[in-house]
Amino acid sequence: MFDLKLVPKIMRKSLIWRMILPVLVSIVVVLGAAAVNAQRSGSVAASGSPLLINKLRESEAIVRPEAIAYMIWTTGTSAPHEVWYRISGGDALFRQRLRVYKENAPPRAENTLPPESERVQELSSNNPTGWYILGPERGTFSYYFDGDHRRSGNSWENDEGITVTQITYENGTLYRIGFEDRVILDDYNDLIVEVALIQE
Repeated sequence: MFDLKLVPKIMRKSLIWRMILPVLVSIVVVLGAAAVNAQRSGSVAASGSPLLINKLRESEAIVRPEAIAYMIWTTGTSAPHEVWYRISGGDALFRQRLRVYKENAPPRAENTLPPESERVQELSSNNPTGWYILGPERGTFSYYFDGDHRRSGNSWENDEGITVTQITYENGTLYRIGFEDRVILDDYNDLIVEVALIQE
């Protein structure tokens, strides 16, 4: 025969379960969304720095007025590659933003960015960061590094030009990219980004 003394205990457990269940469901949903976003982006904060071996040469800085972004790409090869990047600093009057895109396709025309669905990261500052890594991947990929600025209270605007220095190593290339946010181009140091493409 059922013991009526157990009813209060059962009711208390049921009430506690009804309170806990929504919390557990919320946690699962949040963790699931984070996992999907991480899988989509493929951008991971690295614990170290890119291993570039034996510096071969360094190019003169190339200035590209009116460029809003810099892109690097790989050729259709079976050798795997990795792309590392970080913000190394900047000295600007306006707030800076770096957007990074990764596309499994040949490079687009200059100053043409992939759709937002291909964006893997957005950093809204020129404060130095650690390294981030994309990959490894095989085949033809294009990577875009887009610099923007925002005057107080205004929307984001494209930067006005870039300068790039390439340092070639046995196993890859290091790019130092400086963005300029003024129409009167001056120092190209408002946002400074380093990108390493490593491919054996």
